Order: sequence, then C-alpha cells, then structure tokens
Amino acid sequence: MKTGVEIWEGGTTMSQHENRLPLAARTVFVTALILFVATIVIGILNGADLYEPDHDTLIGHVHAGTLGWITLAVAGTSFLVWGGTGATAIARALSGAVTLYVAAFFAGDAIPGDRIARPIAGTLLLLVVIWFLAWVTRANRTATGSSAARIGLILAWWSMLIGAVFGIVLGIAISRGEVPGLSDKVADSIAEAHPPAMVIGFLLLAAMSLIEWLIGGGKTGRSGSIQMWLTFVAGVLVNIGFITGREEEIVGLANLLMIVAVVMLVWRHRAMLTPASWKGAGTGAFPRIGVAFLVVYLGLITALVIQITNGSLDVDALTEVQEGLILTFDHVMFIGVMTNLLFGVLAVRLHGASNSAVDRILLWGVNVGIAGFATGLIFLNAPIKRVFTPLMGTALLVGIVGYLIELRRNGAAA
Repeated sequence: MKTGVEIWEGGTTMSQHENRLPLAARTVFVTALILFVATIVIGILNGADLYEPDHDTLIGHVHAGTLGWITLAVAGTSFLVWGGTGATAIARALSGAVTLYVAAFFAGDAIPGDRIARPIAGTLLLLVVIWFLAWVTRANRTATGSSAARIGLILAWWSMLIGAVFGIVLGIAISRGEVPGLSDKVADSIAEAHPPAMVIGFLLLAAMSLIEWLIGGGKTGRSGSIQMWLTFVAGVLVNIGFITGREEEIVGLANLLMIVAVVMLVWRHRAMLTPASWKGAGTGAFPRIGVAFLVVYLGLITALVIQITNGSLDVDALTEVQEGLILTFDHVMFIGVMTNLLFGVLAVRLHGASNSAVDRILLWGVNVGIAGFATGLIFLNAPIKRVFTPLMGTALLVGIVGYLIELRRNGAAA
C-alpha cells in the first residue's frame, strides 16, 4: 500500500528524494511563512486575552493569515504542481503584492486618504493574480494527463479572482462610503459576498485539491472532476445568493453540493483514511488530519446554513453564540484544514515520508491546540481558549522556524 506521501505530477510518481523546490515555489513559501508570524503573534496575545487589538490590527491579522500565509502557500503548491518553470517573476510579484496589501490593512489611517490604499493595493494584487492564472492555464495545457488536483486548483484560482473583485468593492465602499456606478444596496451585497467567496469558493476548493495531490495517488477520472466542479458551482451559488439578497433560498442548495463533493472525496480515498493507514503514515498524517478537520468544517458550515435558511442569522446583529460559531468555522478551515495541508506539502517536499522533530511538534501542538481553541470558542469558554491558544501558537512558530531553515538549505542545495 502507498504511504500517501508521494506526489504525483501529471500522473507520474515523483520520488520523495527529488525534493528540490523551484525558485518560484521557495520564494512564495518563504514570504508566506514570514507573514504568518504576524498572524500568530497577534493571535496568541489576543486568544490569551493579554491584548485586545484595534480593528485595523485585527483585520491585518486576518489578512496576514488568509492572504499572506494560505493564499501564497497555495500559490507555492501550484508552482510545485505545474513545475514553476519560468515563474520566478510571477512569484516575486505575488509575494510583493500580497505583502503590500497586508501592510495596507495593518496601516489603516496611518496612510492618508481614508484607507483608499487598501483597494489600490487590492487592485494591484488582482492584476498579479490574473497574470498568475494565465501562467497556470498555459502550464496546464502542456501538462501530461489530467488530475483532480489540477482541475481543483484552477477552479480555486478562478474563485479567488471573483473573491478579490468583491474585496476591492468592499475596500472602495469603506473608503469612499460608496462605489461609483453601483447603488448602495448592490455595493453592500457585493461586499457581504467577499468573505464567503474566499472561505467557500477559494479555500474549500484549494483544500480538496491539496488532499488530492497529497493522498490521491494520482487518481483521475470523472468522479474527481465532478467533485471539483460541484464545489465550484456551490461557491458560485453562494456568491449569487449574497449578491441578490436571496441567500436564505440559495445557500441550502450550495451546502448540499458541498456535502456531496466532500463525501465523494472521502469515499474515493477511503483506503488512505482507514485507521490502519495511519500507522507509520509519517508526514502523511498532515493530509489525513486535514481531511478530519474538513469533515468538522462541513458540519459547522451546515449549522450556519441552517440558521441562514431559517432566518435566525443576521450578519448585522449576530448573537454571542453565533459569533463563536463563525469564529470556530473560520479557524477550523484556516488552521485545522489549510495549515495542516500546507505544512504537509512542505514536509513531504523538503524531507519526504519520515516525520522530523518539527513535524511532530506541529502535528501534536497545533492540532491539540486548535481542538481546544475551537472548543473554547464554540462554547464561549474563555479559560479553555486561554490555555490552548499559546500551545497552538508556539507550535506554529517552531514549525515556521524549522521550515524556513529547511527552505534555506533547499535553496543552497539547488
């Protein structure tokens, strides 16, 4: 039986010894890990109730994690999937544009112009993402064979493009109080669609693609493509629901499509997810844990969808319990799903199947930490949250230092 830590590119098994990362991948991974530090430090202090960040710092914290860490690391994985040939300039542009955008969120009113710097930086990033997506499209045309991972990543980046446009509209609305050419109602609806477009449309597709790449065994075929397209359509439906103000009628169908897609993924790879397959999994434990948290995520989003469809959830008047549920939902995706999968990509490519000491610290510290942190959030139990936040954050910082050292060695060897 395969260990689940070999990576297939274009249907060809890649030896775990062929672990030299292309410069494009190393560039964005290094930037992603460095930006992730800001998210973690603020998260530790805030989660332990030692520091209450202002709104700009809190939004900067969120975007340093979602854009700085996750989006850049997914781009790094994309460079690995398609080889990264001729993409060094794109990688540097992505790293620079994301860093600039994150800095604009942290700066807030420190930059003159009523925060217009945010939509300006967002537009710059949008142009770079279009450039990146054009490269991905060209690279995919010359790739051998087909795979669910590649289909999912392409669709994820198209979803990212849609979400980025919504984010720019949101930034303009915040800065100017209106969006030229749009009524206030339409602008508000598009702005409200930004978070779900990114968390559902982009991140869910990216997560499923990483799972396919890490434990999918190079599987292709109609079912893998169908699960990705179902997820993409679900994201589009959520966007339509929020933009038209008919989310109560539409998100239920979108949620059903997501459930079907995730069930298909789990069923297709059930042999790699059995209890017996965990024995000696090594770095293959990262994607398996990612799948487990993906199932938890699906349960949480279903709970939110039920409240949306019955009209009991109003984003402008959330109860304390609903805020806890949404925060739990976000962190389960950001840390439980995406961070496990992305560290899994780095672990496999940098040192293969066997766990390093850094891997073991991450696997235990991060996952025990996020489980406790999520429990504290969802049950509104501050003491539990205070205990598990530093555990999770410290393990993440150890992981970042360890992987940055390995990336430096990898670059020297290359």
